[in-house]
Amino acid sequence: MKICGISKSFGEKRLFSDFSLDVPDGTAAVIQGPSGRGKTTLFRMILGLESPDSGSIEVSGRVSALFQEDRLLGNMSVMNNLLLVTDDRKRIMALLEKVDLGTEARSRVDTLSGGMKRRVSLVRALLSEYDTLLLDEPFVALDDSMKARCAALVLEMTEGKTLLVITHDEADAALLKTERIVHL
Repeated sequence: MKICGISKSFGEKRLFSDFSLDVPDGTAAVIQGPSGRGKTTLFRMILGLESPDSGSIEVSGRVSALFQEDRLLGNMSVMNNLLLVTDDRKRIMALLEKVDLGTEARSRVDTLSGGMKRRVSLVRALLSEYDTLLLDEPFVALDDSMKARCAALVLEMTEGKTLLVITHDEADAALLKTERIVHL
């Protein structure tokens, strides 16, 4: 992933000015900073949902993403939400078990807690076929133990792939054990 000299403003507020970042294929990086610094805007520009005012962004291969919002279909079961990504029920159940949701496969999403919804969203992103995984605040609403388990799962599932994680939390960044942390 190459971000070359991007600039982005909203009215008088400039979020980025000639910002560049190179995340070589198969490596991981964390972008960290407090709220309002443009982390989610950068995430949206990488995905092509927003355009930089200038500069360019290149991402190679297939991309999977976990947004800050869970973006699940509340009136459907956990399983049916995940079947939208893959029809491999065995793989779905294996990942649900790893995040302590194996017994919730038939539960409607709108009956789950915030932390449970977050784990379903993370599993959905991990189930996609991807070369690059983008995660925006992936461990929000999770207790410390579950954060550690989910971080370990992310590291396991992204070995040899490109990983970019956006977070405001230094502890969450540390869980991902990457030497590449960019502060905004």
